[in-house]
Amino acid sequence: MILGFWGVMNYLSPFLKDRGIEVAGFVLLWRTERSIEMIDNISRKMGRLWDYFAKAGIVVSLLGSIYVVYYLINSILEMKESTEPVQSVTLAIPGLTIPLWYGLIGLITLIIVHEFSHGIVARRENIPLKSVGAGVFLVLPLAFVEPKEEEMKKASPWSRIKIYGAGSTANFVLGLVTLLLLMLLNPLIVGDGIVIKSVQEGMPAYGVLEEGMIIYEVNGIPFHNEKEFAEIMAEFKPGDEIVLKTNKGERKMTLTENPEDPNRGYMGIFLQTHLTTKYGKFLLPVYFSIFWISLLNIGIGLMNLLPIYLFDGGKIVKELMEMKLSKKLSNMISVALTVICLILLLINFFPKILVIL
Repeated sequence: MILGFWGVMNYLSPFLKDRGIEVAGFVLLWRTERSIEMIDNISRKMGRLWDYFAKAGIVVSLLGSIYVVYYLINSILEMKESTEPVQSVTLAIPGLTIPLWYGLIGLITLIIVHEFSHGIVARRENIPLKSVGAGVFLVLPLAFVEPKEEEMKKASPWSRIKIYGAGSTANFVLGLVTLLLLMLLNPLIVGDGIVIKSVQEGMPAYGVLEEGMIIYEVNGIPFHNEKEFAEIMAEFKPGDEIVLKTNKGERKMTLTENPEDPNRGYMGIFLQTHLTTKYGKFLLPVYFSIFWISLLNIGIGLMNLLPIYLFDGGKIVKELMEMKLSKKLSNMISVALTVICLILLLINFFPKILVIL
């Protein structure tokens, strides 16, 4: 289906180009100058605040760069000590690694806030914008603000650093604001049982329970979350028969030995707390949307500050080096930092590499 869509888009590319839409492979871009005036207006309003924001962004970005490198190195050290490789970093792909709709909401807000902040600070530094646009890469949403390249080159290094740092700084601000909202909403979100994520083949639950089923009681004993469920199950032995009250009626099974403790009963499910709210289920989509907006803005905002050449963090580090070092030497150090950071990312993405090393 996805390949078919891109096939049609590439076939229609000459027709779309006349309407300001560019299609190349799996990338679709739409450029416009209409949003430039809006960015100009925003940059003029509370101009002093934006200037302070841009200056603070320099400090925030440098601290963020240091922290994210530390985080990746520390994760690798923890993996080395762990008996099983645990992945600490993953790609944010809606529908695959993160929930589809909540993930898209989080990514769209992240991209818009990030790119508009670049544009607003660019205008505060008197750098005109060439265009503003949106697009799609494969299935991921895109947005961009393009300052005029010649004017960017003429600008002072500190102006460029402010512009590069503005995106992730804005993501952090949005991430922290939404985190505070989550804290306010937390008392309204409660557990009302557990939801089954998957069932182990060959175990007592296999063929009796299924993915997505909600369990509310064990042998007439109600519980609200994973911890309470674990405390109840700790009392059962292998061979005990239990009756589960679920959202699909009662289910019976005989427990087997727990792989980690032969004296404890085991049914063979992977689970998580099933959430609901004190004031109806309508609040849950709001809560999860805010959660993913916060998580993605902070997480991806940090990763963008890695000193990798094409990332904002790499551009900031390079600008700072070129103030004191020759361009040739700063380029060499930038390449070295990029290689080191890519290796750190690769190991965090694929922790089994540590076994080879």
